[in-house]
Parts: sequence; structure tokens; C-alpha cells
Amino acid sequence: MLLEQAPSAVNWRDRNGPKPPGRMRLWSWQAVAQGADAVLYFQWRQSRGGAEKYHSAMVPHGGTDTRTFREVSELGSELASVPQIAGTRSTAEVALVLDWNSWWALELDSHPPTALNQMDIALAHYRPLFEAGITCDVVPPDRDLSGYRLVVAPNLYLLKEQNAEHLTEFVRGGGHLLVSFFSGIVDDCDRVHLGGYPAPLREVLGLRVEEFWPPTETETVDIRHPDGSVSRADLWSEVVVSEGARAVAEFGAGPLAGQPAVTRHSFGEGHAWYVATRLAPEAMRALVDDVCRTANVGPVLPGLPEHVQATVREGDGGRFVFLLNHGQEEVEVRLPEPMTDALAQGGAPTDRVTLPGAGVAVLSAKG
Repeated sequence: MLLEQAPSAVNWRDRNGPKPPGRMRLWSWQAVAQGADAVLYFQWRQSRGGAEKYHSAMVPHGGTDTRTFREVSELGSELASVPQIAGTRSTAEVALVLDWNSWWALELDSHPPTALNQMDIALAHYRPLFEAGITCDVVPPDRDLSGYRLVVAPNLYLLKEQNAEHLTEFVRGGGHLLVSFFSGIVDDCDRVHLGGYPAPLREVLGLRVEEFWPPTETETVDIRHPDGSVSRADLWSEVVVSEGARAVAEFGAGPLAGQPAVTRHSFGEGHAWYVATRLAPEAMRALVDDVCRTANVGPVLPGLPEHVQATVREGDGGRFVFLLNHGQEEVEVRLPEPMTDALAQGGAPTDRVTLPGAGVAVLSAKG
């Protein structure tokens, strides 16, 4: 369930503008497209007093003759027109690990740099998957991983021994794991795992981190890639000693020149990658694309226009393909087979869909 969303503006930012027309609908359908069976709001009726009186509501101060009320009502009618979607499930081959305790611990003070922000880090790993059209779940580290081909662990700083074993066994059994720096450093009491960083993940990653070497706020580090190109990284670097892993990219200058910056390790039936710095977005996208190819992970629909997301839900109610245009321009999406618009009663099958900016299509497909 999407337990709480704002119908329009919130009240807690410095500038609280409304959601543009169609944006609430788009984001609500995105939640459904990714598995939600319910979409709920805060709040029902906009209050006259108190700290949240300017937070939007389904029934604004202006009453029912308002854009917000009309958009909420129209969305409700749309959702009610496709009851067969409820109970179907979204499937993903990739999972991104996010742990609340690790998040809190990561952002404590007195760390090598104190500029580590879990949400920025998570988005830097999620964005390349989204841009590639690959569906990704967000899961805790103890989740059953058997249904995934690839697991991404961005800065999983706090890691219980049993969860580290869980990730290790996932790779041993044929899974693929991408881990970023400052992971597996402390236990659930925020005490450092002894035996060399990242102690509980050393075996699966095939390496040892000897020393953290964060650059200053104004410094960047060169990263040299196998094709000879050089990109810039920042925020973090470290001394990585291989214990079986091979370098995929190296630090290109400075005291760490020639040492591993990105590694890959064959372990059991699977593979594990480690990123010892914060890569530039283009370099991160290239790495994630390579990891996905190795893991045999691909997009729901190939060749999607920029800003268009595609997901699938399937079950006893049928198979549904969701197309969401997060851009502002109209685009055309070509389909691999004719599909029927589930929101258009009696519509004929089509092999292409035109999506306006912030547009949504819910397509009924063959199972």
C-alpha cells in the first residue's frame, strides 16, 4: 500500500508549490505499477488551523469545485475501473538493499567524511537501473533473495553477521552482488567488525580494505577504465588489497594511482563487484550496465523513450504492462505485441501507445 501521499502541496518545505496537473495521478499509478494495491492520502479535508492547515487535502479549503478534488475523484474512478489488477504482483530481477539501522548509523558524526547521505547514495545506484528501464525492488538485507538475479547494496555500513552470510550465500548460489564503499564496517551495535574491513564481506568480495582515504571537499580523484578513458570521482577513496578480486577500474593519479577502484570477484556460481569511490553518474551507469549484462538482467520493454518507465504486474487477474511518462513531452512507445488499453473500455489492441507528458497507460497483455 501507498499509505500516505499528498494530493498536492505539502507544508514542510521552504517553498511549498502544488503538484502540477497530472503529477499526482502519475505518481499514484507509479505506486500501483510497482505493486501497490491501495493508494491513500493525507489528508481528507484541509484543516482550518494548526501547523498543517496549508498541507493539501482531497477536499481543499475551496471545497469540491477545485482542481485537486477533481483529480483525486478522476483517479478514484480510474482505479475502480480495473479491479482485476488488485492481487497481481510486480516482479523484479533486481533488488536494492536499504536498511534503516544502517542508514542511521551511516550518517552519524565522527566518520572519515561526515558528508555521507544515504538517500543520495541510494539514488545514485537506483538511477542507472531506472534509466535502463530495469525494475528494481527495495528490500531489507534479510529478505529472501532467491528470486533475484542481482542485488545492489549501496554503502551498507551496518551489517549483521547473519545478513552478511545471507548475501554471501546468494552469490555462492549464482547471484550477482554490487557493493559500494564503507559497507560491512560495523555490527548492529555500531562496533567495528575486526579482521580487516569489510570483515563479514571479505570472502565474497575477494578483497581487504586497508585504509580509508577520503579526498577533501574540493578534491576529485581520477578513475582509469579498461578502455583507457578517465572519469572523475569524489567523496571517497580507499586502499584496496585484492584477495582474489580483479580490478575493473583503477585510481589514475595521486597516492592511490594504479590501485583498484572497482573490482570484480568470481565466487561460487556468482560474481561480486565492489566500488571503492563515488563514481561520476556516467561511469556509474556504464558499470551498472555491465553488471546487468553479466547478470542477464534486462528492461521490461527495450527501446523505451527517455523518461518512460515500464513495469509488469501479473497474477490470476491477468498480465498488465504499465507505461509512465515522467517527462513533459509527448512520446510514442512501440510495443512488442498488440495490447489493449485497460483504462479504455472496448478499446482495440494496438502495437503503439502515445503518452502525453505525465501520461499513463495500463495495458492488458497476454500471459
